[in-house]
Amino acid sequence: MSDRLDHGHLDDSEREWLRASRRNAARRSWLLIGVLVVIAIVLAWLTVDGLPGRDHKATATTTPDQRAIADGEQALADWGEFAVTNDLRDVKDSFWANGPQYKQLAKEAKERQGKKIGPPPYKMTMTGVKVIAPRANQRVLRGRVEMTRPGEQPQRFNWDVWLQLDPASAGRWRLWTVRTTSGT
Repeated sequence: MSDRLDHGHLDDSEREWLRASRRNAARRSWLLIGVLVVIAIVLAWLTVDGLPGRDHKATATTTPDQRAIADGEQALADWGEFAVTNDLRDVKDSFWANGPQYKQLAKEAKERQGKKIGPPPYKMTMTGVKVIAPRANQRVLRGRVEMTRPGEQPQRFNWDVWLQLDPASAGRWRLWTVRTTSGT
């Protein structure tokens, strides 16, 4: 016996009903496939880009030490900008305003009032970075900092860059102070 229906004994209205029900079933299948594809795309986007409203600089796979290095590099870049503008607003987001280094920069800005060097900013690059964690809310970036600017001799420093965690900024680290070391 055949699994196929013999459509020969169906009248036209029954045949049309059968065709319509097959078309509806096919539409539902395609709709389901489309919905599943959209869900897969949304899940892939969330996996790659994260949830909306989150700080995308620090992903779930970023460790506190990696974040401290990135924030320390940003603080040094901001410092390089400040060195030519003499404008404390350049470092306000990456330095603790009550920290010793910010206070030192404020003192220097006051002494050099009205004396801006102008662009380009100094480039401050830290190499051989070793991360030390004296406390959970502190990181020390120990390494060699090279400060360069076109037309000037490079300056090199062996520094401990002390960072403090800013709990109000989603895990960002701010520069507290810098101390000279004997080398790494």
